Amino acid sequence: MSKVNQIPESWSNTRIDKCCDILDSRRIPLSSEVRSTKKGNIPYYGANGLLDFINDYIFDEDLILVAEDGGNFWDYQKRPIAYKISGKSWVNNHAHILKPKTNFKFNYLFYQLEHKNIVPFINGSTREKLNQSDLRSILIPIPENPNEQIAIASILSKIDEAIEATQNSIKTAEKLKKALMQNLLTGKLKPDGTWRTDDEFYFDEKFGKVPVGWEVARVKDYGFVQTGKTPPTAEPNVFSEIENELRYPFITPGDLGESKYVSTSERFVTEKGIRYSYKLPINSICVVCIGSTIGKIGITKTEACTNQQINALIANENNSGEFFFYMMEYRKPHFKEIAGINATPQINKSGFIKYKLLRPKEKSEQEEIVSQLNSFDEENITKQSKIRTLQRLKKSLMQNLLTGKVRLDVERIMNCEL
Repeated sequence: MSKVNQIPESWSNTRIDKCCDILDSRRIPLSSEVRSTKKGNIPYYGANGLLDFINDYIFDEDLILVAEDGGNFWDYQKRPIAYKISGKSWVNNHAHILKPKTNFKFNYLFYQLEHKNIVPFINGSTREKLNQSDLRSILIPIPENPNEQIAIASILSKIDEAIEATQNSIKTAEKLKKALMQNLLTGKLKPDGTWRTDDEFYFDEKFGKVPVGWEVARVKDYGFVQTGKTPPTAEPNVFSEIENELRYPFITPGDLGESKYVSTSERFVTEKGIRYSYKLPINSICVVCIGSTIGKIGITKTEACTNQQINALIANENNSGEFFFYMMEYRKPHFKEIAGINATPQINKSGFIKYKLLRPKEKSEQEEIVSQLNSFDEENITKQSKIRTLQRLKKSLMQNLLTGKVRLDVERIMNCEL
């Protein structure tokens, strides 16, 4: 290792303008009004990725885009500041355009830039910006051997391919789940896979065709509803980081909606803080009823508390809480619609408990429907866990491979032995 730059002696720190052509002069911004008259299937890119599709292009090649302004500069470890594009495209003036020069490998340079800390190069008080002059001076550690660049990029590309394949699998499963929900939660399809005939329905003025053996029920018929509160942050020991102290996750809308279950909150409330909120049991169904994210929903995996934007249902013994979850998820568009279009959409507790849903009268049928839908969610939870594992692996490899801390057996990789 070189003591000065802390990179291998066979590597060099190279300025971006020495390893890439910068094509910013060819950028052309288009307003949303202009783009509305040029609709097509060619991607139109900005600082953080795809913005639109239009019917014309100014590039037709592999390029690396780096945000000029409005980028994820301070959140670079979690979100990329650079991304790669190929084929026909149009780029506006909020992204720098880089084209690697001969002997500098495209994917290697991309991975060097994808999550690079460029905060020291950012200027601007009102809007943070990476000027082209500063971009040119950024140093990239590069192996002199082009095959080493290829080998490093190959390892990282394989992880990206695995992540993308898993994400696509999740999207496919979500489409299948949506179709199944449309049929199971309207009663058209029975849990055993057979279809109901016309004489197995009756008519309801609000819901239309309702299966015999089902009924229109209000939320309060499913169980008890509790609205959360917000503990005053000034109260000592309400939120605590004391190790081994009995604490409960404090759930806000940001903890809901990513999966079936409530995400692990980063905030906790102690027993002392419980008096400012209400402790919910495991498997409570939390629904956002106030704010821009109205309709987000999740199930608690532990005892927890919520803020005032969330109403939580604790299902009674005659109903399946998970069935209520799926029915609310299915009815989310309608639920958001009735909240109105005010600056702060909301459905208060009195309105929430009166909200009407269909349900089988028998809990056993509710549970059979849940079983059909659960298989999709369980599979997706496993896949999401796989993605997080791959992302952690990629982060570790980038930290080691892109700095030369860990060296690869280039010859074996180039011979496809690894």
